[in-house]
Amino acid sequence: MQNANSISLNALRVFLVAAQHSSIKQAAELLLVTPGAISLQIKALEQSLGVQLFMRHNNAIELTDVGTQLYQQSAPSLQALHAAFNNVIRDTNELRVRASMSFAVRWLIPKLHLFKAQNPNANVQVETFYDVDQQPGGTADVTIGYYRRDECPDGVPILFNDICRPYLAPELLSGLADSKDFASIPALQCTKGNWDWNLWLAETNSSDVMLNYAERFDLDDAALRAACAGMGMVLTSAFMVEDAVADGRLVPLPESEEIDVGFYTLHIDGLETGMSKRFVRWLHGIVEASR
Repeated sequence: MQNANSISLNALRVFLVAAQHSSIKQAAELLLVTPGAISLQIKALEQSLGVQLFMRHNNAIELTDVGTQLYQQSAPSLQALHAAFNNVIRDTNELRVRASMSFAVRWLIPKLHLFKAQNPNANVQVETFYDVDQQPGGTADVTIGYYRRDECPDGVPILFNDICRPYLAPELLSGLADSKDFASIPALQCTKGNWDWNLWLAETNSSDVMLNYAERFDLDDAALRAACAGMGMVLTSAFMVEDAVADGRLVPLPESEEIDVGFYTLHIDGLETGMSKRFVRWLHGIVEASR
């Protein structure tokens, strides 16, 4: 009777690489050994299991039915084991952060020097995604996500609220006789179905106002740049435009109300590390200091 405990994990690894690429030669190149060494490991595994894993045709190999079964059931486990090894041997100073492109460019990256000042050995890697409605998976330590106000799941840790109002270039405002006549200003679009503008109109008792919708952008940052160029008004939060307001490129629409549009949320992905804990504490400190 075959004993599973006697099976060589290295032989299994060699088999999986060869099976993945259907090639002894390519497996040898990837594992930095000779093709003969690959063949010996596979033969030893076949002998240990008492089955034939490959059909051999001249220089080609093809999985048998039992070989296919072993590959399909073993590959995910070995990948998970490699991921576990990588987490253990990772540089303890490495920090991988995932956030939307606009949030990273407008808020996170300009403040990272403050975190680095407190943690000079930190090796921060920022991974961005575009569509906040389809936040991708990944291998980040910390993810700063976003949920619309009416779609945030219960129990999700909230970093801060997304409180928005319209902003526009001063030259557009100067041509407006009455701030209540904002419908004449082009409204820049950067959400699907303009759900943010619709929410703002409803919350500010302006549902009867017909906005003059203008250009559409797939990134908040692009819409903000368009607003700075005088193309129209944009609905956004103060932290996203603090630089543009400070240097006079944008001003808030006078007498306009701010509303809660959504939430920026905080997620710890995978194993928590000392650096990720320090980063989360720093994030909360920055947010608290800005209130």
